[in-house]
Amino acid sequence: MNKKFTRLIKLKLMTKESACKLGALSLAIGLTFNASANAINITTTPKAIKELKRPLADIVIRGIIKDETGTPIPGASVKVKGSLFVAATDVNGSFSITVPSESSVLIVTYVGYEPKEVIVGNQKNIAIQLVPSSNSLEEVAVVGFGTQRKVSLIGAQSTINSKELKQPVASVTQSLAGRIAGVVGVQRSGEPGRSTADIWIRGIATFSGSSAPLVLVDGVERSIGAIDAEDIESFTVLKDASGTAVYGVRGANGVIIVKTKTGKVGKPSIFFDYNEGLSTFVKYPESLDGVTYMNLANEALTGRGQAAKYSQDYINRTASGADPLVYPNVNWMDELFDKYSNTRRANLNASGGVDNAQYYVSLAYYNEGGFLKTDDLAQYNSALNYTRYNFTSNLNLKLTNTTKLDLGIQGYAATGNYPGESTESIFTSALDVSPVEYPKIYPGGLIPGRSSNGGFRNPYADLTRRGYRTEFRSQLYTNLRLTQDLKMVTEGLTATAMVAFDNYNENFIRRSKRESTYFIRDINNPYKADGSLDLFQSFTSGGNYLSFEPSRGGNRKFYTEGAVNYDRAFGKHRVGGLILAYTQDYTNPFAGDFTASIPERFIGVAARGTYSYDDRYFVEANFGYNGSELFSPDNRYGSFPAFGVGWIPSNEKFWESMKSTISFLKFRYSDGITGIGKISNADLVGRRFAYLTLVSDGAAGYQFGRGYDNGISGINVTDYGVDVVWAESRKQDLGMEIRTLKDNLYLIVDLFKEQRTGIFFQRQSIPGYVGLTNQPYGNLGEVDNRGIDATLEYNFKVGQVDFGLRGTFTYNKDKIIKDDRPAQPYPWMNRVGTNVLSRFGYVAEKLYDTQEEINASAAACISRS
Repeated sequence: MNKKFTRLIKLKLMTKESACKLGALSLAIGLTFNASANAINITTTPKAIKELKRPLADIVIRGIIKDETGTPIPGASVKVKGSLFVAATDVNGSFSITVPSESSVLIVTYVGYEPKEVIVGNQKNIAIQLVPSSNSLEEVAVVGFGTQRKVSLIGAQSTINSKELKQPVASVTQSLAGRIAGVVGVQRSGEPGRSTADIWIRGIATFSGSSAPLVLVDGVERSIGAIDAEDIESFTVLKDASGTAVYGVRGANGVIIVKTKTGKVGKPSIFFDYNEGLSTFVKYPESLDGVTYMNLANEALTGRGQAAKYSQDYINRTASGADPLVYPNVNWMDELFDKYSNTRRANLNASGGVDNAQYYVSLAYYNEGGFLKTDDLAQYNSALNYTRYNFTSNLNLKLTNTTKLDLGIQGYAATGNYPGESTESIFTSALDVSPVEYPKIYPGGLIPGRSSNGGFRNPYADLTRRGYRTEFRSQLYTNLRLTQDLKMVTEGLTATAMVAFDNYNENFIRRSKRESTYFIRDINNPYKADGSLDLFQSFTSGGNYLSFEPSRGGNRKFYTEGAVNYDRAFGKHRVGGLILAYTQDYTNPFAGDFTASIPERFIGVAARGTYSYDDRYFVEANFGYNGSELFSPDNRYGSFPAFGVGWIPSNEKFWESMKSTISFLKFRYSDGITGIGKISNADLVGRRFAYLTLVSDGAAGYQFGRGYDNGISGINVTDYGVDVVWAESRKQDLGMEIRTLKDNLYLIVDLFKEQRTGIFFQRQSIPGYVGLTNQPYGNLGEVDNRGIDATLEYNFKVGQVDFGLRGTFTYNKDKIIKDDRPAQPYPWMNRVGTNVLSRFGYVAEKLYDTQEEINASAAACISRS
């Protein structure tokens, strides 16, 4: 070897494999290389001397490369522009490289990030920050059972930045409304621990059964109601058949895919986040004061020709406020509810790792108080409070150069404390009881109440003196996934296998009682001689002790999955494929009857094929095949195909002149069928196997003979077996994506149409004279649903500050096409042609203003009774 033409370049490489790749690159450009433990000797031929010629005084530059969050990036490439000098960052994101002069320019590159050029100048230590590539061809997106390059996506789907989910709320479902196009969230309750919102994707397309989407957490069907938002890596919503067909009978209502965070190569990173906030009513109910209430009540009675209920003397005494125990004037809302409640949230997580092992560990805490007040006289805690502790642990191991093992464990433990009566009941009582019915409480803690069977219950007593309820819930999720790269068979081929086990438990305890109530014996002579109130016992309780009512529940789920995936490019052609099989076994060990105790088993096969040419033309086919024990053997399995096509005109040659105006334009179309296989719901308690006829004995029989009890009972058909099948949903979607203003303005628009057929519900049209004791069920309903959703994003920079604006738009209109109801006597009574959630009833146009309007109006056909 001629030492004259040898130079030493020191590189910090993560693996020997990286060194081998660099060596192959060096040989490809006419160099030889020899790697030692700490350095690489690159030898040139004499004709390359001129290229390597440099000043004698080399400059050594050291630095660190970080991402947009400040996290070091390992494996980034650092090259001196116009030369062969190159280095790579180590696990800490650090690098060291020799440059020929201060005018040298460093080029920094890393997959998924924009390249960056930095002039060395007089710097000896350089900190470089990379920003994610806004339109990288290699950027990947989450799809059903895997990932795809984002540029090749054909299906309609939306994602939300996990940072936007970090709100001071108990459930991430509360953070979704208005943030994702096509997604509607409705929060039914604000009670701590019960505030998970209902989620609909592109509206409601059924009037029977659930409209909730399929939710997958790390690939398994799970709830996201109690997941801490800090632990979420990505949140993706699949909306059309191209994305959901692989889930078969589980995909008709859309699919939500949540992936939890995993570790990255780099030094340990510890993050702590804490926030505390106040909650208040969006709208606080306004109540009439007692005097106004009595005057209006008297006016209503006298206007109908009846006697006034309250005397003027009683009204005056109430207005004076001199004796509120006898003449009460209670604002029940103020007595029961605080105006504010507090929330606390904290998360501590650590992540990091080396090339062969990465980890992410998280502990989270959430606490929420309620608006309900408490009573110091009660010898127990009825305060409204919810506390939850979450943990997440994800470990990624590289067993060999081609084998990876991923282990995930997460869960939570939550406790809730509530009044003995439901908050709904307490709130209703507060609205029902008049402000002058009785005072909140009598001296000595005695509870006011008019009678045992008349008047309204005291809402303050329902809140503070009826006991308490405690609830404990715990959930454990586990995942174990093995991934094998089969490049020794063919490049781009991988195989995966996964098992998951979930366990959920809940325990409830209700300790309740009802105390005796009292009321003034004579309103005209309310006090005794000693000055105390003269009360009588209007209701006598059975005992002043707390009852004990325990209950418990839970379930277990076991899930297995195996798949073979292929993705490879051949010049301008790129092909991909997926074949996957999975099983799920669900058991309810606390089932209330025999039928519910039978495990629910589900099996399925999914397949996908993709093809693209030159990142301009795209074709995709998806297929789901499912089986369930809910159906008869002849109808136990169903197939659900979908296809899609896409075109990116902005990648065509004729578009080059328009790139500066519209940098990206994409059209896509998908059409396919998904299904609904879960037929047991709130309308079918215990009616799980609809194809079986259910009978019972002990039915009414016949009497034989006279004077003797010779009745012979018969059998009764309680439910008629019907050969039901899967409900199907055909989904069509036409979408457009466009980027302009140097990629700062991004618009996505989707037109969609859905036809839901075979909706399972009870027949309505069989007349009674047929003699059936119960109407049978069947696949009878049909709903049409169509609409549009759109997302518009605009990003801009003012000085050194980045700004982003985003708006979403969702519109859908559903219509009932068929519901098996018999013909109605009046057209307005038919539901066909109306919306799924249409309200039926009389419309009050206005209140009468004058007697003349009353006289001129049509005669009322509604009785007051």
